[in-house]
Amino acid sequence: MDEHEAPHGLDWRILFGLTVTSIWIGGGLVYLSAIVGWENFLALPTADIGSFFEGAFAPLAFLWLVIGHFMQQKEITANTRAISMQERSTRRLELHSRRDSYFKLLNLIQDQLGSVAAFHYVSVFGPTGTGEVDLDEFSQLRSEASTGDHSLFIRRMIAAAADRREDEAALQEILYGTAIRKRHSENFKRIFRRLLNAAESVDTDGMVVEALLEGSAAGIYYGILRYTGGEDAINPLTGVRRP
Repeated sequence: MDEHEAPHGLDWRILFGLTVTSIWIGGGLVYLSAIVGWENFLALPTADIGSFFEGAFAPLAFLWLVIGHFMQQKEITANTRAISMQERSTRRLELHSRRDSYFKLLNLIQDQLGSVAAFHYVSVFGPTGTGEVDLDEFSQLRSEASTGDHSLFIRRMIAAAADRREDEAALQEILYGTAIRKRHSENFKRIFRRLLNAAESVDTDGMVVEALLEGSAAGIYYGILRYTGGEDAINPLTGVRRP
């Protein structure tokens, strides 16, 4: 129950107005009956009777005008509060909907990032690279990745970068050494940046973005690519700032 609402459901302002009106009219009737007298009152000219009622009811009219004003203010305040609550609810539903869409999209993007890393991996270690991995082995790895391990090739690229963490020239070679590798690296960064932007739009406390950047293989690899590409000064593999 509202703190300003009477036990029977009436607003206290209305009860106050009814009480004052009853007392005022009762007092007027007593005045007419006991002091003026009904015979004397009814013998007055019509204009005088009209003036009497006009003066008698003017304070009541003003009272109810003031009560109506405050009642209107109450309704406006209640409507404003309801609209504000509705807006907050709408924003929460919209944010929830965006989050659902984001997490549904996340698996597709992770698969896409894994595919980019797979082709980058074969360009480095496949027949056109060092030759350490033949096409049959690559196909087998692709089969493993397609069963749900989206980050398999990303982890392998991170391991390859970690093996060369003290040799920036070798790191540059495997990540940007050829036009194909450079394209794969730039594609990976572009896709991951878009994923970050999508996460920021639904992440009110920064947890999702932090998890992507620091708690996922894709985020770690993204940091390695940025450092090797000259976009970051600190090597994420060693924590050492570039001179």
